[in-house]
Amino acid sequence: MAEEEVGMLLGVPGEIEKLGMTVRHIRCLLSDAERKQTEGSAIEQWLLELTDVMYDAHDIMDLCQIKAEERSERYGSSSSKYSCGISMLSCLRNPVFAHKIGTQIKELNSRLNEIYKRKLTLGLIEMPAVVGQSNVTRHHSDFSNKTDPSVVLADIVGDKIEEDTTMLVDLLITDESLRENVSAVAIVGMPGIGKTTLAKKVFNDPEIQREFPLKIWVCVSECLKEVELLKCVIREAGGDHGSAEQRSELVPKLASLVQNRKFFLVLDDVWPASQEVWNGLLREAMIGSTRGNRLLLTTRSDSVARFFQATTTHHVQKLSDEDAWSLLVKQVAFNEFDSETLKNIGLEIVKKCGGLPLAVIAIGGVLRGRGKDIREWQTISESTLWSIVPDNHYFPQAFYLSYEDLPSHLKQCFIFCSLYPEDFEFDKIHLVYLWLAEGFLCDEGDLSFYEKGIEFYKELIWRNLLEVVDNRYDQQFCKMHDLLRSFAGEKRKCDSLIMRERELFRRSHPFLKLRRLSIENSTVDLSSDFLNEEKSLRTLLLITNSMSEVSSNALQSLSHLRILDLSNSNIFCLSDSFGELVQLRYLNVSGTNLETLPNSVGNLKKLLHLNADDCEKLSHVPSSIVDLVELRYLSLYGTNIEVFPAGLRKLKKLIHLYNFQPGHNRSQDYSSLEDLGTLSLLSVLTLENLEKVTDMNVAKEANLKEKAHLKMLWFCYNPNRGCQVSKPIEEKKAAEDVLNALSPPPTLEIFHIIKYFGDQFPNWLHVGANPLKLKFLRYLRIEQCECFSQLPPLGLLPNLDYLDIDGAKSVVRIGPEFLFDASQDQTKTKVSHSPIIPFPQLNHLGFFDMPSWVEWLWDERQPAMPKLKELIIRNCPKLSSLPKGLLCRATSLVVLDIKALGQLKSVEDLRSVKELYVLESSNLERISNLPNLSFIQIENCPNLKILENLKPRYRMVLVDYKMKTLPEYLRKAEAEKLTVWCTKELLVMITSLRVGSSEWQKFEHIPVVKFYSHKKSLYATYQRTPFRFTTNVDSSALS
Repeated sequence: MAEEEVGMLLGVPGEIEKLGMTVRHIRCLLSDAERKQTEGSAIEQWLLELTDVMYDAHDIMDLCQIKAEERSERYGSSSSKYSCGISMLSCLRNPVFAHKIGTQIKELNSRLNEIYKRKLTLGLIEMPAVVGQSNVTRHHSDFSNKTDPSVVLADIVGDKIEEDTTMLVDLLITDESLRENVSAVAIVGMPGIGKTTLAKKVFNDPEIQREFPLKIWVCVSECLKEVELLKCVIREAGGDHGSAEQRSELVPKLASLVQNRKFFLVLDDVWPASQEVWNGLLREAMIGSTRGNRLLLTTRSDSVARFFQATTTHHVQKLSDEDAWSLLVKQVAFNEFDSETLKNIGLEIVKKCGGLPLAVIAIGGVLRGRGKDIREWQTISESTLWSIVPDNHYFPQAFYLSYEDLPSHLKQCFIFCSLYPEDFEFDKIHLVYLWLAEGFLCDEGDLSFYEKGIEFYKELIWRNLLEVVDNRYDQQFCKMHDLLRSFAGEKRKCDSLIMRERELFRRSHPFLKLRRLSIENSTVDLSSDFLNEEKSLRTLLLITNSMSEVSSNALQSLSHLRILDLSNSNIFCLSDSFGELVQLRYLNVSGTNLETLPNSVGNLKKLLHLNADDCEKLSHVPSSIVDLVELRYLSLYGTNIEVFPAGLRKLKKLIHLYNFQPGHNRSQDYSSLEDLGTLSLLSVLTLENLEKVTDMNVAKEANLKEKAHLKMLWFCYNPNRGCQVSKPIEEKKAAEDVLNALSPPPTLEIFHIIKYFGDQFPNWLHVGANPLKLKFLRYLRIEQCECFSQLPPLGLLPNLDYLDIDGAKSVVRIGPEFLFDASQDQTKTKVSHSPIIPFPQLNHLGFFDMPSWVEWLWDERQPAMPKLKELIIRNCPKLSSLPKGLLCRATSLVVLDIKALGQLKSVEDLRSVKELYVLESSNLERISNLPNLSFIQIENCPNLKILENLKPRYRMVLVDYKMKTLPEYLRKAEAEKLTVWCTKELLVMITSLRVGSSEWQKFEHIPVVKFYSHKKSLYATYQRTPFRFTTNVDSSALS
């Protein structure tokens, strides 16, 4: 070997040490640089160059670590754990690798040294680097408790939203222009003004749901590929596009779905470039549907509304200063005194938001962290960022203040989200792993990275930069507003790129390497020439791509990939060279046509996240999967995999394990429950086909009760054909023993059990004298468990806020034992004298499909469920009454939803209920004493005679296609608006009678009444003042 090369080898350790020292010094400059940078400045350019070099350094150090670990594994090591320095230096024992890496590190040191020297010219000062510290001091309690997206959404377009929603709903369901199959209404306004939020309010309105059996929501955006749009509409319509990839295949599928079905289609965010989406594509498939369909579109352009020939165009107006201030107050959650104190400076701030709700929301996220300090508010008001003239005039200056207020770690997390398609729903768990794979979170080998990632997620929501989707339980899903996504895209354009259909590859910055690439709805495959040149890619997103396989050549050029997302693409094969992606951390192949994973997947030693959900053709995984010792997340939900290879116990770092199917008790050929014993970091575990396990000793070895981090459990049984109740006694006893042995730790928060066929629930669910045994349990769903006859004392669970009992077919009676453990004191047959109030935190309670349930006992003297807001009881035909305790003690109940309670006689004395749904309860006779009611729906309750003592001016919907005349109780109804769905015959009779007739006297005192026949083939509308009566019933209908 040449003398220079020997010198290089000997000097590599010194170069590595020098690299680490320089990086530490530069990190201390970052805080000062970020504070001083402005767009286009020398400091911004310095940061860009530094970021580019740091990525290269990270890749090299990572590769050294991987090579060192490979060597340790190959030759064996007496020490199971190296320090980082020793491990990395061990890789230099390979002279070929040492020479190659030494050259690269020396070049990096030279580049970094040049960058570091420029600190004096730029006036940068070294400051201690503190990872994860926010730029502001919080004056509120923890942000995780402050997020309330329902408030934001309800008020985002000001106080007029309810009025605008009602106007649009009325317009959509009473439009008399039925000559066309589809008539269109447009919502027009500038970005961030609340078009989509208003459209969602309309889409979810109960009257729209009643009017249109089929509702479809599609986000169109600027560059959505027509094939993907068709697929999306098919999915939203409840269909399955299967393997169809051509327009000629998809159009007939959609046409068959909408045939003879009345639909309401929302096209959200239609641009001029995509306005042909209706005439040129969807009309062809949907024109054959029944008459009276409606199309609602949101757009920034009046010309788009005209192109759609909208019968009505509703322009969303900017907020007034007072409305904007009201919205801001709700964001920062002030009381009346505080809001008055800060109103003057607050009005100055909202005026600078230009009447845009989204700008007010964004600045509200900043001011939340400033508390009530008027000086802090003054600083925000006087910020020079308000004077920015952005390149893209759509971005309000409030976005810049919100962004600059973020600490650096949150900036990169926020920016990363913009790589995903518009309207994309993020699962918070996947998002945390994406941030981890990118290096935004520090991995210490435990759960600390995940806990920190959830903090980041909650803070971005708290700051209104991410939006919770539909208020789902536990804020599991979020999305990014399209305008915020575009704004974040401007911030990441230097080293990241989004390519769409038919777009040419164009690098954003000529001197910086491309690190992230998202290819949306495209036919681009991984063998494309431009991809082969991008050897520094860290993230590659190929979501819904039409490629079918990943070639070997492509993999060789993408060796630095950390994130590969192929979800919902057509891929069916990964070549064996896939294992060469040794730096890969995150792999998502969910929803693809993959039939198998290559055996080389076991070479991906750095892989942290593997998601193969809904790969229906995937029937097995290679045995090498158990070599992925760094794996933290594994999900095989919706696959055909029946057993997992032996060796699951080796994956000791697993935190999230979904759809694990244990084999029959013990085996050397596959993993069983006992393999879970070593997985001490598990936080989420879902087990399928638990009926296969019949040995309680194997279940005990799973050691669930010792897993100190376990928060979510999902147990699913799949008993063979036949009734659960008729199962042999020995099978039931085995199931009971196994479930008893799977006792969870006190840390459990979410538990879901499906199709369990034991007669008794496990002892650990009978908390009895030890209510702290499951003190953190918040969510419990018991589903299709048909054999147990008595519910455990769930009322003793101190933090339970969501409870569903579904399919408990053997339960006849629910009594005091449901609230407290009566067995502890035989005198406690009706009332507990314990200071503990049963169900102290319960917010939602549901009972479904319980055909044997006859009686619900709850003594009115027994306090319980003080926070219950929603009660749903459906398909319980023998239940004859609601308990007195519910009427007296559930004082927070807002929503009561009852369906198919055939023996129920009355609903009354529920003083807090605001929404009442009573459906298909044939013996119901009386509804009374509901002083807070604002909405009531009565459907197929033919024996209802009394409707009285309700709060005046409620909205009412009445549905009955068998009634011959209107019910008599309408004469006393004090409704503000009544909607009636009835037979054609009854509607025709009403239209044929005159004002003052007996039938008219039942409803003419109500201000607005609307009548519809089935599918709205006939209708009539009555208005009291000024009098108006319109109908489409003509002489032919009367005859």
